[in-house]
Amino acid sequence: MFEDETVDVACPKCGHLNSILVHEFEESAETHFICVGCNVGVRIEAKEFRQRLGQVRDELAELERGAARDAMKGKRPKKDDFEI
Repeated sequence: MFEDETVDVACPKCGHLNSILVHEFEESAETHFICVGCNVGVRIEAKEFRQRLGQVRDELAELERGAARDAMKGKRPKKDDFEI
């Protein structure tokens, strides 16, 4: 679902934002990249990211189920029904 999306990760040395594909976090326990700003090697542990991504997927699935239930009832959501 989010595999083709990117996440911006700040370099711990120079602060440059580096874009990393979500599927790179999903494929392994850690991700390595070279900072575009200062050429330093950076290692990121993906465990926490994967946990949060799982929570986001669960929340999205719940929203979809709620929308499907409302559609079955014939209730169309109003503009003020959504909270961001």
